[in-house]
Amino acid sequence: MKKISLIIASVLTLSLVIGIAIQFRNYYDNTYAASKAYTRVPLNVPNREETKDDSGKVIKGSYSYQYHFEFVNTEGTKKKISFELSGKKVTPFKPGEFLEAEISNTRVVYGPTAITQNKVPKSILKNLLEIE
Repeated sequence: MKKISLIIASVLTLSLVIGIAIQFRNYYDNTYAASKAYTRVPLNVPNREETKDDSGKVIKGSYSYQYHFEFVNTEGTKKKISFELSGKKVTPFKPGEFLEAEISNTRVVYGPTAITQNKVPKSILKNLLEIE
């Protein structure tokens, strides 16, 4: 009887560990696994606002610009991602400027960095020129 209970407990524990590993992998892939994507800064500059932390408390001396970018990855897939540009002496992106970033399914992982139009792959450039 003890042997059967031990086998059942082992199988349940192994199943739990495998389930947690799968969930962790899915979370990681969705949040941090990034690929290169491009966007164009909207022509309307967002309002400069005081930066707030996660609890809504104002961070003294820090200001933010809230952007809502439509990124296009190298396969041509479009993805909308919000991005907060913030800091003590922050300046907004230039309207119409091209940006390159590493993005995941949910966030900007690295960047965005301003680039010139000739550095944007031609297959993506048409899609970006449609973005306003």
